[in-house]
Amino acid sequence: MGKKKVGCSVDPISLTLDTNCIYELESPASAEYLQRMRKLTQRKVITLRFPAIAASERQRTAGRLPNFRIFRERMENLDLGDIELLRPLAYVGMHYVGWAIIVGPENRKVEQRIHEILFPQIAFEASEHCARDDVRGRVQWRNAKCDVLAMWCHVKYAGDIFVTQDRNFLKQSKKPRLEALGARTIASLEQAIRIVGG
Repeated sequence: MGKKKVGCSVDPISLTLDTNCIYELESPASAEYLQRMRKLTQRKVITLRFPAIAASERQRTAGRLPNFRIFRERMENLDLGDIELLRPLAYVGMHYVGWAIIVGPENRKVEQRIHEILFPQIAFEASEHCARDDVRGRVQWRNAKCDVLAMWCHVKYAGDIFVTQDRNFLKQSKKPRLEALGARTIASLEQAIRIVGG
């Protein structure tokens, strides 16, 4: 995949990074990737985007973030404070005020198709997956929903490459079906850098 051409100019390639990429980029071992991505962004070869649902995921260091500002600070610490944030579908108890959208049934259909590909063993609705007092089931459903909404954002906002370190997205039984649905290209961090020529 090369640069997109629009008329006589070249449009940057848009990379949607999932939550696992944030963790990866926060690791000192990935400093080189982060530096290369910054250079590619400065040269307008790529644009970087994060689904805002990443702030709603269970954090490695603790539980859920108490507010969206902490997530923005994490981005700033990575020198990605100006990164584009993609608003997901609104889910009560999952999204932050001002960082989600309410859309019609067509978008819900796409979300359900993504869910069926990624998590065929988990019901689409939380009420069908587990009882209200089933804490473990609720956590499993929520984690799955965050992944589904990250991919939904990528498809909805027409991203070129969905960048992930999550093996579930990269499985050969799932990756081609997601790409055909509108994900275009799904790649690991290392693969994505190679694809864009960094």
